[in-house]
Amino acid sequence: MAITSEQVMTLRSQTGAGIMDCKGALNEAGGDLPKAFEILRKKGLAGLAKRAGRMMKEGVVASKCSGSAISLLELNCETDFVAKNPDVIGFAAALAADMLTDASLANPAESEKAKERLQAVAVKMGENMAIRRGVVYAAAADTAVNVYVHNDNRKAAIVELSFDGNMAAAKAELEALAKELAMQAVAMNPRFLRREEVAADVVTKEREIYKAKMEQDEAAAQARAVETGKPYKAKPAEAIEKMLDGRVNKFFQECCLIEQASIRDSKKTVAQAVKDLGAKLGGNVAVKRFNCFIVGVE
Repeated sequence: MAITSEQVMTLRSQTGAGIMDCKGALNEAGGDLPKAFEILRKKGLAGLAKRAGRMMKEGVVASKCSGSAISLLELNCETDFVAKNPDVIGFAAALAADMLTDASLANPAESEKAKERLQAVAVKMGENMAIRRGVVYAAAADTAVNVYVHNDNRKAAIVELSFDGNMAAAKAELEALAKELAMQAVAMNPRFLRREEVAADVVTKEREIYKAKMEQDEAAAQARAVETGKPYKAKPAEAIEKMLDGRVNKFFQECCLIEQASIRDSKKTVAQAVKDLGAKLGGNVAVKRFNCFIVGVE
């Protein structure tokens, strides 16, 4: 049967494939649009399979809010050009919205439905894409949630605070603090909420790294003393342990959200800023959880 230009353009708009590819698929499918779509999809998937080894260090984050729930999503792709494509940005926004209404999409990185939807976009874009991670936070009666998405759409964070006082009166200020802490997370990229969450082996490894560096510094100081003929005095073991403790504490202050210096007031820690708001509101405020998504960063 004869293939019309209208059929070709319809298929092209659905797939993003070239005109000759669309025409060839329609001829192969005998003019059946759905079948032609599947033919192109299979060809596209074959093409993507060849690119499977390509790194996906670019991407986009998206967030949507509905009532007391907020979603946050990160998509990865190979190139910045694709990350900025309106179809990709639109897909991310649509999936973030659907995460709030479809429980099967709440963890999109593990959802076959979400992956299948993304695959159609990946075929159209012609490169590998993946849903790296996603979360949904739903505020409870005693919690407040807020999100911050940086204007480059590559960095975002979501924070939930708990409060044991009058939530109705405090909600606006709690949400403002949650957004501020989300901005803090995007700016400082903490890996943990508090030091108790840091695995013992991680702390041990950091301590070993600091100890090795101190030993190198001591050896270098001793060598300089020999060269210059100046006296050398080794640091006592107790002093070394204290220095190691100080280095580990600094590690916690850098990688734990509540121990970081507040970006609003560097003289205060995040923990102190949270405590101060609690005192103002007449109750106890605590950071319950957070997630920070930065494209290309663990």
